[in-house]
Amino acid sequence: MTTKIKNTKIAILILALSLIIYFFLGKLKPEPDKNTIESKPPIVSSIILKKEEVQITIDSQGMVMPLIQTILSAEVSGTIVEISPKFVSGGFFRKGETLMVIDPSVYIVALKQAEALKDQRQNEFDDAVKIRKQGYLSESEYLSIVTALALAEAGLVNAQQNLDETKIQLPYDGMILEKSSDLGQSVSPGSRLGVTFAIDYAEVRLPISNSDLSFADLPTLSEISETGEAQGSRVVFEIKQSRQLQAREGYIVRSEGVVDEKTRMTYAVARIKDPYNLGGNPNINSLPMGSFVNAKIYTSQNYQFIKIPRSAIINNRQIILIDDQKRIYYQDIELIRTDTNFGYVRNGIKEGQRISTTSLEDGINGMSVRLTQN
Repeated sequence: MTTKIKNTKIAILILALSLIIYFFLGKLKPEPDKNTIESKPPIVSSIILKKEEVQITIDSQGMVMPLIQTILSAEVSGTIVEISPKFVSGGFFRKGETLMVIDPSVYIVALKQAEALKDQRQNEFDDAVKIRKQGYLSESEYLSIVTALALAEAGLVNAQQNLDETKIQLPYDGMILEKSSDLGQSVSPGSRLGVTFAIDYAEVRLPISNSDLSFADLPTLSEISETGEAQGSRVVFEIKQSRQLQAREGYIVRSEGVVDEKTRMTYAVARIKDPYNLGGNPNINSLPMGSFVNAKIYTSQNYQFIKIPRSAIINNRQIILIDDQKRIYYQDIELIRTDTNFGYVRNGIKEGQRISTTSLEDGINGMSVRLTQN
């Protein structure tokens, strides 16, 4: 028993000596070098703001439509006895060219009768003038003869007009949009014969948003009050034809003057001269009616703006200003308008201020930054 207690004391003594030795060895071991990580401000790209003269361009789109479109209707009754080979959908005709003839025989007879009656009434009037000078014709008889002559003259004009209306002609160069009647068909006044349109000019309705309206420089009501049109801003139309982008030029002639209730857009009307290129200009292409075109409106005056790259604008409402101590501050802005590459601002920031074009996810007001070398 005594031996067991003695062995236990020895074991405890050895354990205590081991702990003491381990402690002193730990004190003697050199401390490891501390790696100090220095936090550096982020690097950002920046630009100095400046005012610039900017020509605003407004993007829009629309469909090419005829300036003049006519629904042809018969003015007299009869059978169609002649029709031009051009009177087909897509057919081209010249001003005054006869497109269709309604049987004129009845109206030729009526014209001859009207001419004969007019000649008779003219002779009666001439005789009445002579008799009246001799004092043998009362005032009422004379007035009756004058009235008869006037009616005969009006009848002759009407008969001539009816005969003229047997020929379908138009006062412009144009194309046939729709053919609604054909050879041998009987028609009466009001019968639909077809639809045509003039090809000297075409028009395109261009929607313009409220934000762009103040820059569009549309013709005013006073400018178009006399003629219904004015030559406004230049417009370039683009259309893809044969896998190539084709361009034609036109100009704004008027505004429709009403805001669309559904879209809240205002419509400007642009005009294109010679859409089918009848003039044979080798540098332009035909622009058929019904074509959908993209349009770029070039305003007639320049505006002073501060241009800000889109990359520097946060959520279309903020930019990051950098002060002289290279600290950042978030600044709210009001964009006048934007395009693909820039936002345009008039107020709220000043020329000469520096802004960051690098976005900062964890940026806070007053944070320091480092600038790249420009």
